Amino acid sequence: MDSDGKTPAEEPELEIRISNNKLEAYLIVKNMPEGQTLSEKTVDGLLAERGVVSGICKDNIHNYCAGKDYSQLLVCAKGIPPQDEGKAELKFMFSTEHKGLPSERVDGTVDYHDLGIVQNVKKGDVLCRIIPPPPGKDGIDVFENAVPFKKCRMPSFPTGMHTVISKDGLELSAAIDGCIDCRKNILNVNETFVVKGDVDNSTGNIDFIGTVIVRGDVMEGFSVKAGGNIAVYGMVEGATLQAVGSITVNNGINGLSGGGISAGGNIESKYIQNAVVRAGGDVYADVIMNSNVKVRHCITMRGTRASIMGGSCCAGQQVYAKKIGTASNISTNILVDSKEFYNAITGNSSSAAQTNSLKAAISKEHARQKSLRKQMDALKQLIKHEGRSSKDVMRMKVLLQNSRESEKRVENFSSKISEIKNATSVSAADFNVIGLKVIYAGTKITIGTESMTLSSNYNNIKFYIEDGKITSGPPLPSDEKSF
Repeated sequence: MDSDGKTPAEEPELEIRISNNKLEAYLIVKNMPEGQTLSEKTVDGLLAERGVVSGICKDNIHNYCAGKDYSQLLVCAKGIPPQDEGKAELKFMFSTEHKGLPSERVDGTVDYHDLGIVQNVKKGDVLCRIIPPPPGKDGIDVFENAVPFKKCRMPSFPTGMHTVISKDGLELSAAIDGCIDCRKNILNVNETFVVKGDVDNSTGNIDFIGTVIVRGDVMEGFSVKAGGNIAVYGMVEGATLQAVGSITVNNGINGLSGGGISAGGNIESKYIQNAVVRAGGDVYADVIMNSNVKVRHCITMRGTRASIMGGSCCAGQQVYAKKIGTASNISTNILVDSKEFYNAITGNSSSAAQTNSLKAAISKEHARQKSLRKQMDALKQLIKHEGRSSKDVMRMKVLLQNSRESEKRVENFSSKISEIKNATSVSAADFNVIGLKVIYAGTKITIGTESMTLSSNYNNIKFYIEDGKITSGPPLPSDEKSF
């Protein structure tokens, strides 16, 4: 009892609790005397004492106080939760799974020779890209403090050779031209594509921007195309090979009257049979049989047989073999024909005219240089006696500039004369057909516009053009090639 003899009213226990993440504030009421009520003002005061100032739930507090049921927790303040960053994505710009399925043509049919196992890329092509996550947003707790959002973990690019990451770190690109080699977390761009076995139904056709190595055979009906070189360890049968560079076939080529072999550079093979062959350089083989061969430079037979039997062989400069034709007189056509050959046999009159014109231009420039030197000497004497003026300085600069330009013109004219001399150093006799052992009767030899069919065998012989006609004679020691 108090001094007045009255029992004091019991006070309820009021507690504000804050969630661990500080995003919610709760009111807990204990021991509320019967008939006693809780006012909104009291709750506001409790929140203020705890420093809760953000996200106060006015409606919740009003309903709680009006309902007079204090046995439940009151959520009296709610902060704004942060919006975390979304998930970043690593997107590959190529197929990461090779299923070896045939491609579908435009007309809806299926090409079983195109399995798409080679994925070509050029320098600068994007291989994979990181797609940034949707941006996050900070939240606000009940104390009006910022709640930072969680940043996502950015994916990492696969490691490998010949790739480069962009400055912003979001793109991985090819550093060279090549093909994609992707295995687990490794991504390489290879300059060479290797077929470990045969080119057949298991691989389909090969079309690669760089160099192709086939460790087996290239089977009939299939093709290998390369932006670089092609090397086949086995043989080529009825297949198509196309290379910007050179082609090497270890065990020989049999065209089976189909397919074709073409290269921008040289072609080397143990033998060539029933095939169509085109080369921008030279062709080297031990045997060429019943084939159609055309090359820009030379057809050179080397090996134990070094023979051409049947078919047609056309070279831009020389056909060189031990034996050409057959004892049974099978039709064999040998041709030497090229723009360089016609330039050689038509003489160098135009070249001589160009050279004389250039020499005259050089003499004129020498005279100009002599005049310029005299003017510069006279100007130097004038400056020495009368002093240097701005006008004299400017005039000297002009004279020096004219002299340098004249010297450059002389260098250019001299270089052109050298080029003409080198271009005309080949004679008509350098375009020839050589049979070190025998060229059989029945062989047709054509050099330029002149042709002849041999009526008898010719041993150790060389055919070439002299005085506008095909002439023969023994090969010179300088004609022989060592392999």
